Amino acid sequence: MSIEIQLVETNQQRREFVRLARRINSDQSLWVPNLERECLAEITPGKNPFYEHAEAQLFLAYRQGQAVGRIAAIENRRHNEHWQDKVGFFGHYEAIDDLEVSKSLFSVAEQWLRDHGLDNMRGPTNPSMNASVGFLSEGYEYSPTIPMPYTPPYYLRHAEAYGLKSAIEVLVYGFKFEEHSQSEKDRTWQRVQRLSQRVQQRAKVQVRTVRMDRLDEELDIVRSLCNVSLSDNWGFVPMSSSELRAARDELKNFVDPRMFLFAEIEGQPQAVFIGCPDYNEVLKKMDGRLFPTGWWTYLRHRRRIQKHVIYVYAATTKAYAVGAGVVLYEKFFGECLSRGITHLETGYVLDSNTKMRNSIENFGAEVWKRYQLYEKPLP
Repeated sequence: MSIEIQLVETNQQRREFVRLARRINSDQSLWVPNLERECLAEITPGKNPFYEHAEAQLFLAYRQGQAVGRIAAIENRRHNEHWQDKVGFFGHYEAIDDLEVSKSLFSVAEQWLRDHGLDNMRGPTNPSMNASVGFLSEGYEYSPTIPMPYTPPYYLRHAEAYGLKSAIEVLVYGFKFEEHSQSEKDRTWQRVQRLSQRVQQRAKVQVRTVRMDRLDEELDIVRSLCNVSLSDNWGFVPMSSSELRAARDELKNFVDPRMFLFAEIEGQPQAVFIGCPDYNEVLKKMDGRLFPTGWWTYLRHRRRIQKHVIYVYAATTKAYAVGAGVVLYEKFFGECLSRGITHLETGYVLDSNTKMRNSIENFGAEVWKRYQLYEKPLP
Protein backbone atom coordinates (compact mmCIF):
# COMPACT_ATOMS: atom_id res chain seq x y z
CA MET A 1 0.00 0.00 0.00
CA SER A 2 1.64 3.20 -1.19
CA ILE A 3 2.41 6.20 1.01
CA GLU A 4 1.15 9.63 -0.06
CA ILE A 5 2.97 12.71 1.26
CA GLN A 6 1.10 16.00 1.47
CA LEU A 7 2.35 19.48 2.30
CA VAL A 8 0.62 21.03 5.31
CA GLU A 9 -0.72 24.38 4.13
CA THR A 10 -4.16 24.98 5.64
CA ASN A 11 -5.41 25.45 9.19
CA GLN A 12 -7.35 22.20 8.90
CA GLN A 13 -4.16 20.34 7.94
CA ARG A 14 -2.31 21.94 10.87
CA ARG A 15 -4.98 20.67 13.25
CA GLU A 16 -4.64 17.19 11.74
CA PHE A 17 -0.84 17.48 12.10
CA VAL A 18 -1.24 18.29 15.82
CA ARG A 19 -3.94 15.70 16.54
CA LEU A 20 -1.95 12.89 14.96
CA ALA A 21 0.34 12.90 18.00
CA ARG A 22 -2.56 11.81 20.20
CA ARG A 23 -3.51 8.98 17.85
CA ILE A 24 0.07 7.69 17.67
CA ASN A 25 0.76 7.89 21.41
CA SER A 26 -2.58 7.40 23.15
CA ASP A 27 -1.74 3.79 24.12
CA GLN A 28 1.33 4.93 26.10
CA SER A 29 0.18 5.39 29.69
CA LEU A 30 2.85 7.99 30.55
CA TRP A 31 2.49 10.13 27.42
CA VAL A 32 1.12 13.61 28.17
CA PRO A 33 -0.93 15.54 25.57
CA ASN A 34 -0.06 19.22 25.33
CA LEU A 35 -2.75 21.85 24.88
CA GLU A 36 -3.86 21.84 21.24
CA ARG A 37 -3.86 25.62 20.95
CA GLU A 38 -0.26 25.75 22.21
CA CYS A 39 0.80 23.07 19.72
CA LEU A 40 -0.89 24.97 16.88
CA ALA A 41 0.82 28.22 17.87
CA GLU A 42 4.18 26.46 17.96
CA ILE A 43 3.95 25.40 14.28
CA THR A 44 2.28 28.55 12.91
CA PRO A 45 4.34 31.45 11.49
CA GLY A 46 3.13 34.71 12.98
CA LYS A 47 2.32 33.04 16.29
CA ASN A 48 5.76 31.64 17.10
CA PRO A 49 8.62 34.20 17.06
CA PHE A 50 11.02 31.40 16.07
CA TYR A 51 9.78 31.80 12.49
CA GLU A 52 11.02 35.37 12.31
CA HIS A 53 14.48 33.89 11.67
CA ALA A 54 13.54 30.44 10.40
CA GLU A 55 11.47 28.64 7.80
CA ALA A 56 9.79 25.26 8.01
CA GLN A 57 7.65 22.99 5.90
CA LEU A 58 5.31 20.50 7.54
CA PHE A 59 4.46 17.19 5.89
CA LEU A 60 1.80 14.56 6.55
CA ALA A 61 2.03 10.95 5.37
CA TYR A 62 -1.18 9.14 4.41
CA ARG A 63 -2.02 5.52 3.69
CA GLN A 64 -5.44 4.76 2.25
CA GLY A 65 -6.59 8.25 3.19
CA GLN A 66 -5.55 8.04 6.86
CA ALA A 67 -2.70 10.08 8.34
CA VAL A 68 0.03 7.71 9.55
CA GLY A 69 2.98 10.05 10.12
CA ARG A 70 4.24 13.62 10.18
CA ILE A 71 7.51 15.55 10.05
CA ALA A 72 8.81 19.12 9.75
CA ALA A 73 11.83 20.21 7.69
CA ILE A 74 13.40 23.30 9.25
CA GLU A 75 15.93 25.91 8.20
CA ASN A 76 17.10 27.80 11.30
CA ARG A 77 18.98 30.76 9.84
CA ARG A 78 19.95 32.06 13.27
CA HIS A 79 21.68 28.77 14.05
CA ASN A 80 23.61 28.80 10.80
CA GLU A 81 24.66 32.42 11.26
CA HIS A 82 25.90 31.69 14.79
CA TRP A 83 27.84 28.55 13.84
CA GLN A 84 28.75 29.54 10.27
CA ASP A 85 27.44 26.26 8.84
CA LYS A 86 24.58 24.96 6.70
CA VAL A 87 22.72 22.58 8.99
CA GLY A 88 19.10 21.76 8.34
CA PHE A 89 16.82 20.23 10.94
CA PHE A 90 13.89 17.87 11.16
CA GLY A 91 11.36 17.88 13.98
CA HIS A 92 7.81 17.23 15.22
CA TYR A 93 8.25 13.62 14.10
CA GLU A 94 5.43 11.16 14.79
CA ALA A 95 4.70 7.93 12.91
CA ILE A 96 3.24 4.48 13.21
CA ASP A 97 5.78 1.67 13.51
CA ASP A 98 6.35 1.15 9.80
CA LEU A 99 9.71 1.63 8.09
CA GLU A 100 8.07 2.48 4.78
CA VAL A 101 6.28 5.39 6.46
CA SER A 102 9.39 6.57 8.29
CA LYS A 103 11.54 6.38 5.17
CA SER A 104 9.00 8.42 3.20
CA LEU A 105 8.94 11.11 5.90
CA PHE A 106 12.71 11.37 6.33
CA SER A 107 13.18 11.38 2.54
CA VAL A 108 10.80 14.26 1.91
CA ALA A 109 12.36 16.28 4.74
CA GLU A 110 15.84 15.58 3.39
CA GLN A 111 14.87 16.69 -0.11
CA TRP A 112 13.40 19.94 1.21
CA LEU A 113 16.62 20.66 3.11
CA ARG A 114 18.70 19.89 0.02
CA ASP A 115 16.54 22.22 -2.07
CA HIS A 116 17.33 24.98 0.44
CA GLY A 117 21.08 24.53 0.02
CA LEU A 118 21.69 22.82 3.38
CA ASP A 119 24.35 20.14 3.73
CA ASN A 120 23.44 18.36 6.98
CA MET A 121 20.22 16.96 8.42
CA ARG A 122 19.96 17.01 12.23
CA GLY A 123 17.22 16.41 14.76
CA PRO A 124 14.72 16.05 16.11
CA THR A 125 14.35 19.65 17.26
CA ASN A 126 10.82 20.84 17.91
CA PRO A 127 11.46 23.31 16.40
CA SER A 128 14.86 24.33 17.87
CA MET A 129 17.43 23.52 20.55
CA ASN A 130 15.72 26.16 22.70
CA ALA A 131 12.54 24.04 22.77
CA SER A 132 12.10 20.25 23.07
CA VAL A 133 14.58 17.93 21.38
CA GLY A 134 15.54 14.31 20.84
CA PHE A 135 14.04 10.84 20.80
CA LEU A 136 13.80 9.26 24.24
CA SER A 137 16.38 6.45 24.47
CA GLU A 138 16.41 5.69 28.21
CA GLY A 139 14.02 6.38 31.07
CA TYR A 140 10.71 5.13 29.69
CA GLU A 141 9.60 4.35 33.25
CA TYR A 142 9.56 8.06 34.14
CA SER A 143 6.79 10.46 33.18
CA PRO A 144 7.89 13.22 30.78
CA THR A 145 8.66 16.68 32.07
CA ILE A 146 7.21 19.70 30.29
CA PRO A 147 8.18 20.48 27.52
CA MET A 148 10.16 17.28 26.85
CA PRO A 149 8.78 14.58 24.55
CA TYR A 150 7.90 11.01 25.45
CA THR A 151 8.60 9.13 22.24
CA PRO A 152 8.20 5.39 21.54
CA PRO A 153 11.35 3.23 21.44
CA TYR A 154 10.83 2.36 17.78
CA TYR A 155 11.59 5.96 16.72
CA LEU A 156 15.26 5.17 17.37
CA ARG A 157 15.00 2.24 14.94
CA HIS A 158 13.28 4.45 12.36
CA ALA A 159 16.12 6.99 12.47
CA GLU A 160 18.91 4.42 12.33
CA ALA A 161 17.26 2.43 9.54
CA TYR A 162 17.24 5.60 7.45
CA GLY A 163 20.99 6.09 7.97
CA LEU A 164 20.88 8.80 10.61
CA LYS A 165 23.83 8.56 13.03
CA SER A 166 24.17 9.66 16.65
CA ALA A 167 25.02 13.36 16.94
CA ILE A 168 24.82 13.84 20.72
CA GLU A 169 22.89 12.73 23.78
CA VAL A 170 21.15 15.06 26.17
CA LEU A 171 20.50 13.93 29.72
CA VAL A 172 17.89 14.62 32.37
CA TYR A 173 18.87 14.20 36.01
CA GLY A 174 16.44 13.37 38.78
CA PHE A 175 16.36 13.33 42.56
CA LYS A 176 13.56 11.84 44.68
CA PHE A 177 13.41 13.03 48.27
CA GLU A 178 11.12 10.13 49.19
CA GLU A 179 13.81 7.58 48.26
CA HIS A 180 16.12 8.93 50.96
CA SER A 181 15.78 8.49 54.70
CA GLN A 182 15.36 11.53 56.89
CA SER A 183 18.92 11.15 58.15
CA GLU A 184 20.23 11.08 54.55
CA LYS A 185 18.24 14.18 53.68
CA ASP A 186 19.50 15.91 56.81
CA ARG A 187 23.12 15.07 55.96
CA THR A 188 22.73 16.34 52.39
CA TRP A 189 21.05 19.52 53.55
CA GLN A 190 23.70 20.18 56.21
CA ARG A 191 26.45 19.61 53.65
CA VAL A 192 24.85 22.07 51.23
CA GLN A 193 24.52 24.64 54.00
CA ARG A 194 28.17 24.28 55.05
CA LEU A 195 29.41 24.65 51.48
CA SER A 196 27.11 27.61 50.88
CA GLN A 197 28.25 29.43 54.00
CA ARG A 198 31.89 28.88 53.06
CA VAL A 199 31.32 30.30 49.57
CA GLN A 200 29.39 33.30 50.90
CA GLN A 201 32.12 34.14 53.39
CA ARG A 202 34.96 33.70 50.90
CA ALA A 203 33.47 35.27 47.78
CA LYS A 204 30.68 37.44 49.22
CA VAL A 205 28.02 35.81 47.02
CA GLN A 206 24.53 37.22 47.54
CA VAL A 207 21.34 35.51 46.32
CA ARG A 208 18.19 37.42 45.49
CA THR A 209 14.85 36.53 43.93
CA VAL A 210 13.57 37.94 40.66
CA ARG A 211 11.98 41.38 40.64
CA MET A 212 8.72 40.65 38.84
CA ASP A 213 7.90 44.38 38.59
CA ARG A 214 11.08 44.77 36.49
CA LEU A 215 10.81 41.51 34.56
CA ASP A 216 12.03 42.92 31.23
CA GLU A 217 15.27 44.07 32.84
CA GLU A 218 15.67 40.76 34.65
CA LEU A 219 15.21 38.77 31.46
CA ASP A 220 17.84 40.89 29.74
CA ILE A 221 20.20 39.76 32.50
CA VAL A 222 19.16 36.13 31.95
CA ARG A 223 19.80 36.43 28.23
CA SER A 224 23.22 38.01 28.83
CA LEU A 225 24.24 35.28 31.29
CA CYS A 226 23.05 32.51 28.95
CA ASN A 227 24.86 34.02 25.97
CA VAL A 228 28.09 34.24 27.97
CA SER A 229 27.97 30.85 29.66
CA LEU A 230 26.29 28.67 27.03
CA SER A 231 27.61 30.13 23.77
CA ASP A 232 30.08 27.27 23.24
CA ASN A 233 27.54 24.55 24.04
CA TRP A 234 26.76 22.22 21.16
CA GLY A 235 23.80 23.57 19.19
CA PHE A 236 23.39 26.75 21.24
CA VAL A 237 21.54 29.58 19.51
CA PRO A 238 21.12 33.03 21.11
CA MET A 239 17.53 33.89 21.96
CA SER A 240 16.05 36.69 19.88
CA SER A 241 14.30 39.71 21.43
CA SER A 242 10.94 38.40 20.18
CA GLU A 243 11.54 35.00 21.77
CA LEU A 244 12.53 36.79 24.97
CA ARG A 245 9.21 38.68 24.97
CA ALA A 246 7.35 35.39 24.48
CA ALA A 247 9.29 33.89 27.40
CA ARG A 248 8.32 36.91 29.51
CA ASP A 249 4.63 36.36 28.86
CA GLU A 250 4.96 32.68 29.76
CA LEU A 251 6.97 33.35 32.91
CA LYS A 252 4.41 35.85 34.17
CA ASN A 253 1.82 33.10 34.21
CA PHE A 254 3.85 30.14 35.46
CA VAL A 255 7.05 31.14 37.25
CA ASP A 256 7.33 31.05 41.02
CA PRO A 257 9.38 34.13 42.02
CA ARG A 258 10.81 32.27 45.03
CA MET A 259 12.44 29.81 42.61
CA PHE A 260 13.73 32.40 40.14
CA LEU A 261 17.09 33.29 41.64
CA PHE A 262 20.17 35.37 40.84
CA ALA A 263 23.60 35.02 42.43
CA GLU A 264 25.46 38.31 42.62
CA ILE A 265 29.16 38.87 43.25
CA GLU A 266 30.13 42.41 44.21
CA GLY A 267 26.64 43.50 43.24
CA GLN A 268 26.77 42.07 39.71
CA PRO A 269 24.60 39.11 38.58
CA GLN A 270 26.91 36.20 37.76
CA ALA A 271 24.50 33.24 37.76
CA VAL A 272 20.79 32.57 37.30
CA PHE A 273 18.64 29.66 38.45
CA ILE A 274 15.01 29.17 37.40
CA GLY A 275 12.90 26.39 38.87
CA CYS A 276 9.24 25.79 38.02
CA PRO A 277 6.52 23.27 38.83
CA ASP A 278 6.18 20.50 36.24
CA TYR A 279 2.81 21.40 34.77
CA ASN A 280 2.68 18.06 32.97
CA GLU A 281 1.19 16.70 36.20
CA VAL A 282 -1.84 18.91 35.58
CA LEU A 283 -1.91 18.52 31.78
CA LYS A 284 -2.16 14.76 32.26
CA LYS A 285 -5.27 15.23 34.39
CA MET A 286 -6.67 17.70 31.85
CA ASP A 287 -6.01 15.28 28.97
CA GLY A 288 -4.53 18.24 27.08
CA ARG A 289 -7.90 20.02 26.86
CA LEU A 290 -9.04 23.29 28.41
CA PHE A 291 -12.73 22.71 27.71
CA PRO A 292 -15.20 21.80 28.98
CA THR A 293 -13.60 21.06 32.39
CA GLY A 294 -9.84 21.33 31.83
CA TRP A 295 -9.57 24.89 33.09
CA TRP A 296 -11.22 23.89 36.38
CA THR A 297 -8.85 20.92 36.73
CA TYR A 298 -5.92 23.28 36.21
CA LEU A 299 -7.12 25.71 38.89
CA ARG A 300 -7.69 22.87 41.37
CA HIS A 301 -4.39 21.07 40.91
CA ARG A 302 -1.76 23.63 39.91
CA ARG A 303 -0.73 24.29 43.51
CA ARG A 304 -0.49 20.59 44.34
CA ILE A 305 2.26 19.75 41.84
CA GLN A 306 4.85 17.52 43.49
CA LYS A 307 7.61 17.54 40.86
CA HIS A 308 9.65 20.65 40.18
CA VAL A 309 12.06 21.25 37.34
CA ILE A 310 15.29 23.22 37.09
CA TYR A 311 14.64 24.87 33.73
CA VAL A 312 17.58 27.26 33.55
CA TYR A 313 20.98 27.35 35.18
CA ALA A 314 23.62 29.59 33.65
CA ALA A 315 26.78 30.90 35.29
CA THR A 316 29.80 32.92 34.25
CA THR A 317 33.33 31.60 34.61
CA LYS A 318 33.69 33.75 37.71
CA ALA A 319 30.60 32.19 39.30
CA TYR A 320 31.87 28.68 38.60
CA ALA A 321 35.32 29.54 39.99
CA VAL A 322 33.96 30.61 43.39
CA GLY A 323 31.22 27.96 43.58
CA ALA A 324 28.26 30.33 43.43
CA GLY A 325 26.03 27.49 42.30
CA VAL A 326 25.99 25.92 45.75
CA VAL A 327 24.50 29.10 47.23
CA LEU A 328 21.69 28.94 44.68
CA TYR A 329 21.18 25.23 45.40
CA GLU A 330 20.88 25.94 49.12
CA LYS A 331 18.12 28.49 48.52
CA PHE A 332 16.31 26.19 46.08
CA PHE A 333 16.59 23.01 48.16
CA GLY A 334 15.42 24.89 51.24
CA GLU A 335 12.32 26.01 49.37
CA CYS A 336 11.66 22.45 48.18
CA LEU A 337 12.01 20.97 51.66
CA SER A 338 9.71 23.57 53.20
CA ARG A 339 7.00 22.80 50.64
CA GLY A 340 7.26 19.02 50.84
CA ILE A 341 8.16 18.64 47.16
CA THR A 342 8.74 14.95 46.45
CA HIS A 343 11.18 15.06 43.55
CA LEU A 344 13.18 17.23 41.19
CA GLU A 345 14.36 17.00 37.61
CA THR A 346 16.80 19.07 35.61
CA GLY A 347 16.27 20.45 32.16
CA TYR A 348 18.39 19.13 29.31
CA VAL A 349 22.09 18.67 30.09
CA LEU A 350 24.46 17.92 27.22
CA ASP A 351 26.29 14.63 27.69
CA SER A 352 29.49 16.52 26.80
CA ASN A 353 28.96 19.24 29.46
CA THR A 354 31.14 17.66 32.15
CA LYS A 355 31.30 20.82 34.23
CA MET A 356 27.53 20.96 34.62
CA ARG A 357 27.23 17.19 35.08
CA ASN A 358 29.79 17.14 37.87
CA SER A 359 28.02 20.00 39.63
CA ILE A 360 24.69 18.15 39.52
CA GLU A 361 26.09 14.74 40.48
CA ASN A 362 27.85 16.21 43.51
CA PHE A 363 24.41 16.67 45.07
CA GLY A 364 23.32 13.08 44.58
CA ALA A 365 21.20 13.43 41.44
CA GLU A 366 21.20 10.55 38.96
CA VAL A 367 20.59 10.31 35.21
CA TRP A 368 16.96 9.36 34.75
CA LYS A 369 16.47 9.96 31.04
CA ARG A 370 18.50 10.15 27.87
CA TYR A 371 17.44 11.74 24.61
CA GLN A 372 19.21 11.00 21.33
CA LEU A 373 19.78 13.50 18.53
CA TYR A 374 20.80 12.31 15.09
CA GLU A 375 22.39 13.73 11.97
CA LYS A 376 23.21 12.79 8.42
CA PRO A 377 25.46 14.59 5.91
CA LEU A 378 23.74 15.68 2.71
CA PRO A 379 26.51 15.51 0.12
